[in-house]
Amino acid sequence: MTRLFNLESYVECCQYAQLFQESPDQLIPHSMDLPRAYKAFIQKYAHHLYLPEAIWGSIRPQELEINQGNLDYLSIGTILTGEEKQRLFIIRDTVDLMTLSMSNLLEHRDGYLYSSAYHYWNHYSQISQHKIIKPLVFVDLDSFGCGCLIPVKFSRLDNSPYQVPILNTREPILLDSGYNSIATYNNICQSTAHQILAENFPAFAQNIETSHHLAHYLQKIFFFRSLQPYVNQQSFDCVIEILHNQQIFYKKVTLSIDAIAQIVSRAINTQYLRHLASQYPQYQFALISQYNIFSNIQQLLPEFICLNPIFQDFNKIWQEKSQLNFPLFGIYLDQIEFAVGVPDETGRVSRQWIQLSNQENAISYEGKPTVLIGRIPSLNRDFFRIPHGNKTANLPIKVNGKDYCTNGVPQNYKIEIENYQGTEELCIRIEFHLQPGSFPELKVTDLEGRYKITASLIDRKQISYSYIPPEKITSTRQKESLAQIRRLLNSEVVEQFKASLLQLSAELVKLKSHHNRLIDYAILKDKLKSACQQISRNKDSLQFIDISSTELVVSSLKTEFQNQSLQIIIDIACQLLNSSNHSRLSFVDKDFLAEAIIFIGKTYQFSQYLFPDSLFRLQFQTVNQIRHRQLGNEYLQCLARVAVKKELQRQYFIWFKSYYSLENSKYLWGYGRILLWYYNFESADNFVNYRDNFTAILDYLLSKAASNFNSYYKQNAFLALLYLLSFRANDKVFCQHGSDEMRMAEKVIHHFRDDRIILRQVSQEKPLNNFFQEMIEGTATEDDVASLLRG
Repeated sequence: MTRLFNLESYVECCQYAQLFQESPDQLIPHSMDLPRAYKAFIQKYAHHLYLPEAIWGSIRPQELEINQGNLDYLSIGTILTGEEKQRLFIIRDTVDLMTLSMSNLLEHRDGYLYSSAYHYWNHYSQISQHKIIKPLVFVDLDSFGCGCLIPVKFSRLDNSPYQVPILNTREPILLDSGYNSIATYNNICQSTAHQILAENFPAFAQNIETSHHLAHYLQKIFFFRSLQPYVNQQSFDCVIEILHNQQIFYKKVTLSIDAIAQIVSRAINTQYLRHLASQYPQYQFALISQYNIFSNIQQLLPEFICLNPIFQDFNKIWQEKSQLNFPLFGIYLDQIEFAVGVPDETGRVSRQWIQLSNQENAISYEGKPTVLIGRIPSLNRDFFRIPHGNKTANLPIKVNGKDYCTNGVPQNYKIEIENYQGTEELCIRIEFHLQPGSFPELKVTDLEGRYKITASLIDRKQISYSYIPPEKITSTRQKESLAQIRRLLNSEVVEQFKASLLQLSAELVKLKSHHNRLIDYAILKDKLKSACQQISRNKDSLQFIDISSTELVVSSLKTEFQNQSLQIIIDIACQLLNSSNHSRLSFVDKDFLAEAIIFIGKTYQFSQYLFPDSLFRLQFQTVNQIRHRQLGNEYLQCLARVAVKKELQRQYFIWFKSYYSLENSKYLWGYGRILLWYYNFESADNFVNYRDNFTAILDYLLSKAASNFNSYYKQNAFLALLYLLSFRANDKVFCQHGSDEMRMAEKVIHHFRDDRIILRQVSQEKPLNNFFQEMIEGTATEDDVASLLRG
């Protein structure tokens, strides 16, 4: 025997709540939540027997009788013939499998069925009389209601004697306030109660307490279901419950069927329902309602199939399912994703989303076991690693492309390893099991079976940012340095680079010993280019390395760069850049100069051993006169890369007023990168005129139409603005509400509102101007900060 509970029936909820003297309002689920309170109520009263109210005058005894104990007790729920499940719960169509899996709503011997599938089978004999050639949409006026309807299409499977309903969750029909089944039912009960009182007890008709009590009584006796046997009569006798002066009276009244039908037809928003059907002509609409016992409902809604609640088939279908084992529904699999840290080919860890289902139209059929395994697309791998020392991992989760939320709060999937000592790396797999006829289960397993792993959903801590915290900038530098050092430890790049430096040094030693010999720039250029290729094989191999590290690989590189002959490169570069007549420089000379500038810049912090200070004493105008391979921009990028020391940073920032508005210049590129890579925001010696620089960039961005700016300039300008906001950490006045900086920033945001300034290194989806807007508004997230730290 299986007991059916319809967790979507507001009508039954009111009946049971009034019966056990509880408030139905406390049991109504929120739109974003499962009916947990209602389910707990059902569990509490599932075994409480009760007697139905003796309400119909025609069946009441004419005189008192002694009861012989043959009372017909009832219990909540509906008894189904069949032993497959102890309890079967009807749930709303919009509950995704992920929510069902993590909700703990269902227990081991519980089954579930989506409401549209239930309505299809419960009214199967009526539906099969119609020629259904379009997907079916059920509008349930007896339910709690929700924000959307789910169309149902059909498929015939080999093991099913019937067409199986498939819920098309990919194409929901959104609803507005015109569809409010709770309000409709309450209004009908209230109007019916008022009419009964007005016709039979006019003195009580205006008494609000009496009217409300009678309305609740009508809900308690499930008025319209009890009315079903008499619907074809003109009138019927009924015993009602009257509250007057804190006393209960039972009175017999005669009610008009037509009058009740008119109350119902006025309360249902038939205009909205007809508009809904005309708005979506690709669907066939069916009305589920206790009110369908009245013939005038079908007349008011000709576009609908109005299914009569008197005829119900579900118990018969349930018995057939027990014998033939066919699925009662199919539903599109949710696109479930978890964010994990995945190292790229260079070893840098970035967030990627592992997918539990990447099939666009995958359908899960109830009764068919399915296991989905999380896969990292970029690595084509179905497991991921938890580094040693980490006992827990919190993975952000998305369902169907959106943050997965509970009560509107984004969730993380917390994975915890029991009895883990933290001494080894673990490989784990995330699996989603769809059980035959039961609730889905999301589980995490240790691939080697050594540890038990538990998983649960926790609220994601939503921290909002109005700037990138300096401590995050510092910690990111440290993490990047450690990651890059580890990469070098496990590669041949270092030895090959050191070999290239040795060859370059040997050539420079020859040059130093023959001061009067003409310099063969072609040979030097080839040696420089070879060294650059080695250092840049995996992006820039030295970019993030902190040279204060005591790691052996760093010490060996420092020894190589301390070779004094390498300093000659800067001497030669400065000599060529300071040449009084750049037009006399040959193509080979200029080519060498460009290669030398690139090489010096790619040494990053190791450049300190080359003493690049002299490069900062040159004039930009002089460098820009050399028209070769964007040499001026290569030079500016080089200066930013080697501006490790405070004095060099200071010199670079001094040039701001002269060069920040040159759109073909890489000056702002270097300005922002120095702030990101090297600048100490927590130093007392603050030598950046950040407030003036901030407003100067804003002012220039407002100087002409957004579309007239060079795209690279917009990228660098917005990135510089975002990094400048970090000065907010120690300056509580800078760019605050009401300030000049804030007003200008808001104008710039509005000015570029239709622009999408994408910098792929930061985000391929979110524009920099959106990042800036959210920082200014103080709504930037942890993910936003992490993205900007990749700039």
